[in-house]
Amino acid sequence: MIFRIGLIITAFIFLYSCSAPTALYNTENLSTSGYSQYKRYAFQPTKDTSYTKMFDKKRLEALMSAAAIKELSKNGMQLDTANPDCFFTYKLIVNRNYEVSQEQKVEYNPNVYTPAFDNDAKIYTFSSDNRPVTYAGRLSVDTLREGSLVIDMIDRKQGNVVWRSSAQDKTQETFQQPTPDRVNEIIHKMFKKFPK
Repeated sequence: MIFRIGLIITAFIFLYSCSAPTALYNTENLSTSGYSQYKRYAFQPTKDTSYTKMFDKKRLEALMSAAAIKELSKNGMQLDTANPDCFFTYKLIVNRNYEVSQEQKVEYNPNVYTPAFDNDAKIYTFSSDNRPVTYAGRLSVDTLREGSLVIDMIDRKQGNVVWRSSAQDKTQETFQQPTPDRVNEIIHKMFKKFPK
């Protein structure tokens, strides 16, 4: 008995630890010489335009750059478009996806017997011929917005990526532009492990 309970708890912990979180944030430090030489930065324009079918590019870039400036200034970095030590650029991929679910429905169809002497009374009986029937149930289709955002820090002299942060998330589709609060939250989490 105790062995079974232990086995069930172990299986639950294993399944819970393997389940994917809603939002995923990753950071990679790719510089071999450290980050103390990077004090000034500039933004590079992106060539990525695939997401413009869903978002207003100018508005989104203004929100992202304002949030990034706020996070980088916390780390003592300054925006300097004339003589930067590094560049920041991004790539954003956003897709609409559909998630289909269908829950099963069990219906019981008993035999109904109405006695001859009382038409209002009904007698319900189940027999081995009259098993419950399982139907596919109601079909529901959800529209989801799935996205991945990658921010790269590029060394100006060498031209290679020295730091990278990525975010992935999936939410219900609202067919609206991202709010400033949501953009600030995502950028803050992406720069949380920025090297000092």
